[in-house]
Amino acid sequence: MVLSAVSALEIIEAMPTSTQATMTQGEYMTCYNQFNGTYFPYKVMVTYFPGNYSGGMGFPSKWTVTNDGQEHNAVVPTTSTALMQGVSWELPLNNYVGGVAIPLTTPDTRLPWAQQLGVKGALVMQTQMAGEPLGVTLADNLLFATEDSMMGSISAINPVTGQIVWTATGLAGQAMNNAIVYKGLVIVSVGGVCFTFSQFVHYETHHYNEIMRARNGAIYAFNATDGRLVWMIFTKGEAMPAPAVYHGVLAYTTGGGCFAAVNATTGQMLWKDSFPGYMGNMASVNYYVMPNGTPLFIAGFTYTVAPYGFLLAVNGLNGRLAWNATMPSPYVGANTGLGDVPPAVDQQAGLVIDNDIANFNASSNTVDTVTFALNASTGKPVWATNLGTGIIPPAFKGGMPTIHGNFIYDGSPSLGIVAKLYVNNGSIVWETRLPDLKIPPQLPGGPRGSPTYYHGLLWVAAGSRVYVLSPTTGDVLSMYYVGGRMGIVNPVITGGTMYLSNSYGWVVAIPLSQIFPDWESY
Repeated sequence: MVLSAVSALEIIEAMPTSTQATMTQGEYMTCYNQFNGTYFPYKVMVTYFPGNYSGGMGFPSKWTVTNDGQEHNAVVPTTSTALMQGVSWELPLNNYVGGVAIPLTTPDTRLPWAQQLGVKGALVMQTQMAGEPLGVTLADNLLFATEDSMMGSISAINPVTGQIVWTATGLAGQAMNNAIVYKGLVIVSVGGVCFTFSQFVHYETHHYNEIMRARNGAIYAFNATDGRLVWMIFTKGEAMPAPAVYHGVLAYTTGGGCFAAVNATTGQMLWKDSFPGYMGNMASVNYYVMPNGTPLFIAGFTYTVAPYGFLLAVNGLNGRLAWNATMPSPYVGANTGLGDVPPAVDQQAGLVIDNDIANFNASSNTVDTVTFALNASTGKPVWATNLGTGIIPPAFKGGMPTIHGNFIYDGSPSLGIVAKLYVNNGSIVWETRLPDLKIPPQLPGGPRGSPTYYHGLLWVAAGSRVYVLSPTTGDVLSMYYVGGRMGIVNPVITGGTMYLSNSYGWVVAIPLSQIFPDWESY
């Protein structure tokens, strides 16, 4: 029986938990208004198009940490002939989930809020409130992309055709991170950037440990192939940072000072720590495996007064605090602190690599951008390197590091640079200013997302362009205009294809030969 859209929705809404109706031939819609007896704030609508799915991509079945792995280098193997050759498509994803996909060539002055906040403020607002702040996930035959248009959403996309396989809308908060894939599930945590007025009262009265960021946090696990909701939990405060999974343990942080873990398959709580006043921000969780086999989950938190941020490591088996750390001396963290940047982990070297701003100068409105290393077992500082001084950037302040071999590739939104450093001592090999990338105070700057090392080249997304650099010299070999704006976005590469998300509400696939025709000769 084929129902009209109206009659089908009427039936769906009357059901206590969920039901499924055929909306049109080959399209299925499921509505969830509660789970295990707890009602949702919004209807979670899953629309599934089975005819758009195709297998045989040859991707790994897992994506366990934001930007694909401990080292943040998002290169995914494939056996697909089409992807090896390079596919090209543009998907206005926001149009399918209740938002507006703004044409990529739209002048900055025509963005929402541009007349009220100026172009720089509008670009930041667009990323935080309507587009895709982080990059995409590529695993288990599918491309997964989140949208933070309120209410949040996650979509599964055919990587070859750009067609939507399924999409889930109506999540409890903004979906501002990189989805995790594990054992046939795609897991997304949600939560926004806002505070209630009572939190400012806590700040003014110096009750810093009572401050909590947002209240609309939740974590959802969907069947990766068809979008069926498998489990979900609500969280104390936003769950904006991406979780990480190791051997079935999914660890996450929240704006309510929680560092917790659940069974990744069932959602059952395993352990939960509370750090009052600490707020999970965009510093997604990573992990390090100790020499004795014990995993440590590592994440950054923001605090509202000096030193403004902490990195915490907890025992993955029981949640006990293993160590906490701040910006290494002599640098003093500033603003959103270590809650901004997801740490990278060098498992072989036993190091945690992160990036933060420091030494805020109020008279000049400047900060230093500092890349640093901690001993992954103890949290003790190993080295810290100042990348330079520039105007403080808005919103996400740092650059997400990538580790490849014996080197780190990192960025500074304040300076518009990419830097190459030695892993063992942090000494700078080269720094390259990205051409045509406008930096503070005029515009937000970049790069924020991690560079991707692939085929002997460094691929960087910043502003409205993809830059191709020589990893040896730092020379810019190519600049490719995408349009719109890419925030904390890392290029995801498989075969001869790159995938990018965009703050203007798009997901795009671009052949590497289109970005840099000579790429295969490197």
